[in-house]
This record gives sequence, structure tokens and C-alpha cells, in this order.
Amino acid sequence: MRISQPFGPLEVGEFDNFGFDFSMDMGATLMLSTSWTCILAKLQTVTDPNPQSRVISASVQTTIQKLQGGVLLPVNGWFSVARIGGMPASAAGGVYVLEATANLSDGRILKLNSTVACVAAGC
Repeated sequence: MRISQPFGPLEVGEFDNFGFDFSMDMGATLMLSTSWTCILAKLQTVTDPNPQSRVISASVQTTIQKLQGGVLLPVNGWFSVARIGGMPASAAGGVYVLEATANLSDGRILKLNSTVACVAAGC
């Protein structure tokens, strides 16, 4: 497992796509499926009655669009992408841990995780 940089913050009620690049660990295998978990990081004073419900969908992608120099460019590889959002106002100021699991055709299971801060709307 590599340590990923934190994702940019997500406002209360906002939705966005997040992704992990598993390409470096794949070798000649295929990514058969992916799933994501979402929890509040330890020692939080904020509350979320159901953090897992913030994962709206997850999918395997072999091409994504990456913003470089103000232009979206296609990037090929093995990516786990999830739609995340709908954090409640009670979670503003908190930090969530997002973890993606990739199930590979050679039987391996890979995981990557990172954090995303939840901020009040308009911040």
C-alpha cells in the first residue's frame, strides 16, 4: 500500500469523483472489480451517522481525464474511481478516510487510501 496525498476538500452536500491509480502495481493482470469504504478518521469531534453512505458508486476505469496546464488530457492505466459526497453539516471540519480495494484476475487484492476534509459550504 502506498501512502497517497490527501484529496482536496469537499463541501457539505457536494459530490465529486475521486480516484486511485493502481497501474504501478498491476503487472500483466486485470482489475476485475473495485469497492470503496468511507469512515471518519479517528479522534474526530464531528459526527456522521452513516459515513459509508457517502460512497455513491465505484467503478474500474482504464482511461481518466487529468487536468494539466488547464487542459483535460486522457491518461490510460488501471484506476478505481468513486463518486463521493453528501456529507452532512454535522461533519463540517472533519476528515474522512477513503479506501479503495481492487480485486485482480491473478487473485491479488490491492488497497489504497487517502483522506478528504469536509468543509462548510462556501469555504
